Amino acid sequence: MRVAVLSDIHGNSWALERVLRDVEKRKVDRLVDLGDSLYGPLDPRGTFRLIRSSGLTSLAGNEDRLIVERGRVTPTLRFVREDLDEEAAAWLRALPRTRVLDGLVFMCHGTPRSDTTYLLERVHDGGLSVKTPGLIEALLRDVGPRLVFCGHSHVPRLVGTPRRLVLNPGSVGCPAYDDDRPSYHRVENHSGLAHYAVVEIDGGAAAVERIALAYECAAAAERAARNGRPDWAHWLVTGRVSRAGFGPRSA
Repeated sequence: MRVAVLSDIHGNSWALERVLRDVEKRKVDRLVDLGDSLYGPLDPRGTFRLIRSSGLTSLAGNEDRLIVERGRVTPTLRFVREDLDEEAAAWLRALPRTRVLDGLVFMCHGTPRSDTTYLLERVHDGGLSVKTPGLIEALLRDVGPRLVFCGHSHVPRLVGTPRRLVLNPGSVGCPAYDDDRPSYHRVENHSGLAHYAVVEIDGGAAAVERIALAYECAAAAERAARNGRPDWAHWLVTGRVSRAGFGPRSA
């Protein structure tokens, strides 16, 4: 089975369209999306249409929940809600937080119990560092499959523990951000590329190909700037957080 693994699209239809064109050439059997699909100052409605037409199997991410739950309304959240229709809202409400793919792969956005916790990383010195295998296994203690897909941190990673292999494919649509939870930190992939992965599963073995693609990131950045998010515009083009900083991605 060949699986295309996407995550953290964040309403970036330009990046998603490029990734889906690339997926078509790779003859995959399944397409999965690990959440945070529509939130962002970009093109949530167009992204939803692409997801629905592509056959992606999706999860809910923490910022997908923001769209349909009550809470503090930021300018970006207001934009996303106004751009989406009831069909998209109903789709978001119905998304599960975890899935098991054909009994072989466990999928979550953050961890099995929390969509706001990094599975593979800890916040350290204002950035992210990889957790020890023991800490990762503690978060996966009730998970059966030995292959795990997760997202949330936007950083492409492949981490092995004595028990299993954990893949984060990186972010399709947002290559950098800063956040103030659990404490202030920056995440930077240092380029404006769209990331995803293709995994070939043969019995108990997995071969992983991590892919990074150039796309029309300037068009996405222009939309972000027009929607009042110059921080997102900078992230999208450079994959870096400006020295000044602008605030968390969910502002």
